[in-house]
Amino acid sequence: MTLALLFCFYLPQARGAVPSAATSQEPPNRGALYRVSDGRHTLHLFGTIHVGASDFYPLEKRIAQALKKAPVLALELDPQNAGALQAAVQKYGVYPPGQRFEDHIDPALAQRAMAALKLYQLPAEQMQGLRPWMLAMALTVQEYASSGYRPELAVDNYLAGAARAHGARVVELESAERQMSIFARLDAAHQTQFLGDTLDEMDDADTTRKLTELVDAWRHADSQGFENALQEMEQDQSFASTFTRQALLDERNPDLADGIAALLAGHDKAVAAIGILHLVGPHGVPALLRAKGLKVEQLY
Repeated sequence: MTLALLFCFYLPQARGAVPSAATSQEPPNRGALYRVSDGRHTLHLFGTIHVGASDFYPLEKRIAQALKKAPVLALELDPQNAGALQAAVQKYGVYPPGQRFEDHIDPALAQRAMAALKLYQLPAEQMQGLRPWMLAMALTVQEYASSGYRPELAVDNYLAGAARAHGARVVELESAERQMSIFARLDAAHQTQFLGDTLDEMDDADTTRKLTELVDAWRHADSQGFENALQEMEQDQSFASTFTRQALLDERNPDLADGIAALLAGHDKAVAAIGILHLVGPHGVPALLRAKGLKVEQLY
Protein backbone atom coordinates (compact mmCIF):
# COMPACT_ATOMS: atom_id res chain seq x y z
CA MET A 1 0.00 0.00 0.00
CA THR A 2 2.19 2.81 -1.31
CA LEU A 3 -0.31 5.50 -0.27
CA ALA A 4 0.92 4.92 3.29
CA LEU A 5 4.34 6.34 2.35
CA LEU A 6 3.36 9.83 3.47
CA PHE A 7 2.53 8.54 6.95
CA CYS A 8 6.09 7.30 7.48
CA PHE A 9 8.46 9.09 5.08
CA TYR A 10 8.90 12.86 4.97
CA LEU A 11 10.13 14.90 2.02
CA PRO A 12 10.35 18.51 3.26
CA GLN A 13 8.70 21.12 1.06
CA ALA A 14 8.73 24.88 1.09
CA ARG A 15 6.55 25.87 4.03
CA GLY A 16 3.25 27.53 3.22
CA ALA A 17 1.66 30.19 5.36
CA VAL A 18 0.80 28.85 8.82
CA PRO A 19 -3.00 28.76 9.07
CA SER A 20 -4.65 31.13 11.50
CA ALA A 21 -5.04 29.82 15.04
CA ALA A 22 -8.43 31.53 15.42
CA THR A 23 -11.35 29.16 15.77
CA SER A 24 -14.78 29.25 17.36
CA GLN A 25 -14.69 25.58 18.32
CA GLU A 26 -12.37 23.42 20.39
CA PRO A 27 -10.03 21.68 17.90
CA PRO A 28 -10.50 17.90 17.84
CA ASN A 29 -7.83 15.32 18.57
CA ARG A 30 -5.65 14.60 15.53
CA GLY A 31 -3.13 11.85 14.89
CA ALA A 32 -1.94 10.32 18.15
CA LEU A 33 -0.33 11.77 21.26
CA TYR A 34 1.81 9.96 23.83
CA ARG A 35 3.45 11.09 27.06
CA VAL A 36 6.82 9.45 27.72
CA SER A 37 8.66 9.65 31.04
CA ASP A 38 11.95 8.36 32.47
CA GLY A 39 11.13 9.38 36.05
CA ARG A 40 12.97 12.71 35.75
CA HIS A 41 11.87 14.17 32.45
CA THR A 42 8.66 14.04 30.40
CA LEU A 43 8.31 14.23 26.63
CA HIS A 44 5.29 14.38 24.31
CA LEU A 45 5.38 12.18 21.21
CA PHE A 46 3.02 13.16 18.39
CA GLY A 47 2.07 11.23 15.24
CA THR A 48 2.07 13.30 12.07
CA ILE A 49 1.00 13.08 8.46
CA HIS A 50 3.47 14.43 5.92
CA VAL A 51 0.92 16.42 3.93
CA GLY A 52 -1.73 18.80 5.17
CA ALA A 53 -4.77 20.97 4.65
CA SER A 54 -5.67 24.31 6.22
CA ASP A 55 -8.51 22.77 8.22
CA PHE A 56 -6.05 20.49 10.06
CA TYR A 57 -5.15 23.52 12.16
CA PRO A 58 -5.00 24.66 14.88
CA LEU A 59 -4.11 21.44 16.69
CA GLU A 60 -5.88 20.45 19.91
CA LYS A 61 -4.80 22.14 23.11
CA ARG A 62 -2.69 19.39 24.69
CA ILE A 63 -0.21 19.20 21.82
CA ALA A 64 -0.45 22.97 21.29
CA GLN A 65 0.38 23.68 24.94
CA ALA A 66 3.15 21.06 24.99
CA LEU A 67 4.67 22.72 21.94
CA LYS A 68 4.58 26.16 23.61
CA LYS A 69 6.46 24.81 26.63
CA ALA A 70 8.96 22.74 24.67
CA PRO A 71 12.60 23.85 24.62
CA VAL A 72 13.22 21.44 21.73
CA LEU A 73 11.12 19.97 18.92
CA ALA A 74 12.52 16.83 17.28
CA LEU A 75 11.33 15.89 13.78
CA GLU A 76 12.44 13.23 11.32
CA LEU A 77 13.88 16.05 9.18
CA ASP A 78 13.93 19.81 9.66
CA PRO A 79 11.81 21.52 6.94
CA GLN A 80 14.31 24.39 6.86
CA ASN A 81 17.24 22.09 6.05
CA ALA A 82 16.41 22.16 2.35
CA GLY A 83 20.01 22.19 1.18
CA ALA A 84 20.77 18.80 2.72
CA LEU A 85 17.62 17.34 1.19
CA GLN A 86 18.39 18.68 -2.26
CA ALA A 87 21.91 17.26 -2.07
CA ALA A 88 20.62 13.84 -0.99
CA VAL A 89 17.93 13.77 -3.69
CA GLN A 90 20.51 14.71 -6.32
CA LYS A 91 22.86 11.98 -5.05
CA TYR A 92 20.37 9.14 -4.74
CA GLY A 93 17.21 10.09 -6.65
CA VAL A 94 18.45 11.61 -9.92
CA TYR A 95 20.26 10.03 -12.86
CA PRO A 96 23.54 11.50 -14.11
CA PRO A 97 23.08 14.21 -16.76
CA GLY A 98 21.86 12.86 -20.06
CA GLN A 99 20.09 9.80 -18.63
CA ARG A 100 16.31 9.50 -18.58
CA PHE A 101 14.01 7.10 -16.73
CA GLU A 102 12.56 6.04 -20.10
CA ASP A 103 15.95 4.54 -20.94
CA HIS A 104 15.98 2.35 -17.82
CA ILE A 105 12.49 0.85 -17.63
CA ASP A 106 10.20 -1.23 -19.79
CA PRO A 107 8.57 0.83 -22.60
CA ALA A 108 5.07 -0.07 -21.40
CA LEU A 109 5.87 1.11 -17.87
CA ALA A 110 7.48 4.26 -19.25
CA GLN A 111 4.30 4.96 -21.19
CA ARG A 112 2.21 4.54 -18.01
CA ALA A 113 4.57 6.85 -16.12
CA MET A 114 4.32 9.51 -18.82
CA ALA A 115 0.52 9.24 -18.72
CA ALA A 116 0.59 9.76 -14.94
CA LEU A 117 2.79 12.82 -15.32
CA LYS A 118 0.31 14.24 -17.82
CA LEU A 119 -2.62 13.42 -15.52
CA TYR A 120 -1.04 15.31 -12.63
CA GLN A 121 0.14 18.12 -14.93
CA LEU A 122 3.79 17.57 -14.01
CA PRO A 123 6.46 18.76 -16.46
CA ALA A 124 7.57 15.53 -18.14
CA GLU A 125 10.87 16.94 -19.41
CA GLN A 126 11.92 18.07 -15.92
CA MET A 127 10.89 14.74 -14.38
CA GLN A 128 12.74 12.58 -16.91
CA GLY A 129 15.92 12.62 -14.85
CA LEU A 130 14.31 11.07 -11.77
CA ARG A 131 15.12 7.48 -10.86
CA PRO A 132 12.04 5.23 -10.78
CA TRP A 133 11.72 5.22 -6.96
CA MET A 134 11.94 9.01 -6.82
CA LEU A 135 9.38 9.32 -9.59
CA ALA A 136 7.08 7.03 -7.59
CA MET A 137 7.46 9.30 -4.56
CA ALA A 138 6.68 12.40 -6.62
CA LEU A 139 3.55 10.76 -8.04
CA THR A 140 2.40 9.70 -4.57
CA VAL A 141 2.70 13.30 -3.36
CA GLN A 142 0.66 14.44 -6.37
CA GLU A 143 -2.03 11.84 -5.67
CA TYR A 144 -2.53 13.43 -2.26
CA ALA A 145 -2.34 16.94 -3.70
CA SER A 146 -5.07 16.09 -6.22
CA SER A 147 -7.32 15.31 -3.25
CA GLY A 148 -6.52 18.63 -1.59
CA TYR A 149 -3.69 17.58 0.76
CA ARG A 150 -0.70 19.84 0.16
CA PRO A 151 2.90 18.94 1.05
CA GLU A 152 3.74 22.53 2.03
CA LEU A 153 1.03 22.32 4.72
CA ALA A 154 2.47 19.11 6.20
CA VAL A 155 2.04 18.78 9.94
CA ASP A 156 5.83 18.71 10.37
CA ASN A 157 6.06 22.15 8.73
CA TYR A 158 3.33 23.53 10.97
CA LEU A 159 4.99 22.20 14.13
CA ALA A 160 8.39 23.54 13.14
CA GLY A 161 6.96 26.99 12.47
CA ALA A 162 5.07 27.04 15.77
CA ALA A 163 8.13 25.88 17.71
CA ARG A 164 10.42 28.47 16.17
CA ALA A 165 7.83 31.19 16.77
CA HIS A 166 8.40 30.90 20.52
CA GLY A 167 12.14 30.32 20.33
CA ALA A 168 12.33 26.51 20.58
CA ARG A 169 15.12 24.64 18.85
CA VAL A 170 14.24 22.24 16.02
CA VAL A 171 16.46 19.16 15.73
CA GLU A 172 16.50 16.19 13.37
CA LEU A 173 16.10 12.58 14.48
CA GLU A 174 17.42 11.43 11.11
CA SER A 175 19.14 13.00 8.12
CA ALA A 176 18.20 13.37 4.47
CA GLU A 177 21.32 11.37 3.61
CA ARG A 178 20.17 8.52 5.85
CA GLN A 179 16.63 8.52 4.47
CA MET A 180 17.56 8.71 0.79
CA SER A 181 20.30 6.11 1.11
CA ILE A 182 17.64 3.51 2.01
CA PHE A 183 16.31 3.74 -1.53
CA ALA A 184 19.82 3.61 -2.99
CA ARG A 185 19.93 -0.06 -1.98
CA LEU A 186 17.28 -0.86 -4.58
CA ASP A 187 18.72 -2.29 -7.77
CA ALA A 188 17.29 -1.29 -11.15
CA ALA A 189 14.77 -4.15 -11.19
CA HIS A 190 13.43 -3.34 -7.73
CA GLN A 191 13.22 0.37 -8.50
CA THR A 192 11.16 -0.49 -11.57
CA GLN A 193 8.96 -2.76 -9.47
CA PHE A 194 8.46 0.01 -6.90
CA LEU A 195 7.31 2.39 -9.63
CA GLY A 196 5.06 -0.24 -11.19
CA ASP A 197 3.41 -1.06 -7.86
CA THR A 198 2.83 2.64 -7.23
CA LEU A 199 1.19 3.10 -10.62
CA ASP A 200 -0.91 -0.03 -10.04
CA GLU A 201 -2.26 1.41 -6.81
CA MET A 202 -3.01 4.75 -8.44
CA ASP A 203 -4.94 2.93 -11.18
CA ASP A 204 -6.98 1.05 -8.57
CA ALA A 205 -10.60 2.20 -8.36
CA ASP A 206 -10.33 2.06 -4.55
CA THR A 207 -7.40 4.51 -4.38
CA THR A 208 -9.49 7.56 -3.49
CA ARG A 209 -11.33 5.62 -0.80
CA LYS A 210 -8.09 4.29 0.70
CA LEU A 211 -6.52 7.75 0.70
CA THR A 212 -9.60 9.24 2.34
CA GLU A 213 -9.64 6.52 5.00
CA LEU A 214 -5.96 7.10 5.83
CA VAL A 215 -6.35 10.85 6.16
CA ASP A 216 -9.61 10.52 8.09
CA ALA A 217 -7.87 8.20 10.56
CA TRP A 218 -5.37 10.98 11.24
CA ARG A 219 -8.08 13.67 11.32
CA HIS A 220 -10.01 11.79 14.00
CA ALA A 221 -7.14 10.29 16.03
CA ASP A 222 -8.41 6.85 15.01
CA SER A 223 -5.78 4.45 16.35
CA GLN A 224 -7.68 1.43 15.06
CA GLY A 225 -7.66 2.95 11.58
CA PHE A 226 -3.88 2.93 11.60
CA GLU A 227 -3.75 -0.57 13.01
CA ASN A 228 -5.93 -1.57 10.08
CA ALA A 229 -3.62 0.24 7.64
CA LEU A 230 -0.59 -1.58 9.03
CA GLN A 231 -2.39 -4.92 8.79
CA GLU A 232 -3.38 -4.17 5.21
CA MET A 233 0.24 -3.36 4.42
CA GLU A 234 1.36 -6.65 5.97
CA GLN A 235 -1.19 -8.57 3.88
CA ASP A 236 -0.23 -6.76 0.68
CA GLN A 237 2.45 -8.89 -0.97
CA SER A 238 3.54 -6.27 -3.51
CA PHE A 239 7.21 -5.32 -3.47
CA ALA A 240 6.47 -1.64 -2.72
CA SER A 241 4.32 -2.46 0.29
CA THR A 242 6.84 -4.97 1.67
CA PHE A 243 9.67 -2.49 1.20
CA THR A 244 7.70 0.28 2.89
CA ARG A 245 6.96 -1.91 5.89
CA GLN A 246 10.40 -3.48 6.27
CA ALA A 247 12.78 -0.68 5.22
CA LEU A 248 10.83 2.51 5.92
CA LEU A 249 9.15 1.39 9.15
CA ASP A 250 10.71 -1.61 10.90
CA GLU A 251 14.30 -0.71 9.99
CA ARG A 252 14.04 2.96 10.97
CA ASN A 253 11.97 2.59 14.13
CA PRO A 254 14.83 1.49 16.44
CA ASP A 255 16.94 4.52 15.51
CA LEU A 256 13.97 6.84 15.95
CA ALA A 257 13.31 5.31 19.38
CA ASP A 258 16.98 5.74 20.34
CA GLY A 259 16.88 9.39 19.30
CA ILE A 260 13.69 10.07 21.24
CA ALA A 261 15.07 8.32 24.35
CA ALA A 262 18.23 10.46 24.13
CA LEU A 263 16.11 13.60 23.73
CA LEU A 264 14.12 12.65 26.85
CA ALA A 265 17.30 12.03 28.84
CA GLY A 266 18.69 15.46 27.98
CA HIS A 267 15.59 17.68 28.07
CA ASP A 268 12.41 18.06 30.06
CA LYS A 269 9.15 18.92 28.26
CA ALA A 270 10.55 18.30 24.77
CA VAL A 271 8.25 17.32 21.90
CA ALA A 272 9.02 14.72 19.24
CA ALA A 273 6.84 14.33 16.15
CA ILE A 274 7.18 11.54 13.58
CA GLY A 275 5.01 9.92 10.92
CA ILE A 276 2.12 8.22 12.65
CA LEU A 277 2.74 4.75 11.21
CA HIS A 278 6.01 4.72 13.20
CA LEU A 279 3.83 4.65 16.33
CA VAL A 280 1.78 1.59 15.41
CA GLY A 281 2.15 -2.08 16.22
CA PRO A 282 4.53 -4.30 18.19
CA HIS A 283 7.57 -2.91 16.35
CA GLY A 284 6.44 0.71 16.65
CA VAL A 285 8.35 3.41 18.50
CA PRO A 286 6.10 3.41 21.64
CA ALA A 287 6.64 -0.35 22.04
CA LEU A 288 10.40 0.10 21.62
CA LEU A 289 10.45 2.90 24.19
CA ARG A 290 8.58 0.70 26.67
CA ALA A 291 11.16 -2.02 26.05
CA LYS A 292 13.81 0.49 27.19
CA GLY A 293 12.03 0.76 30.55
CA LEU A 294 10.37 4.10 29.86
CA LYS A 295 6.80 4.86 30.88
CA VAL A 296 4.68 5.42 27.77
CA GLU A 297 1.07 6.57 28.07
CA GLN A 298 -1.19 7.13 25.08
CA LEU A 299 -3.29 10.26 25.63
CA TYR A 300 -5.30 9.72 22.41
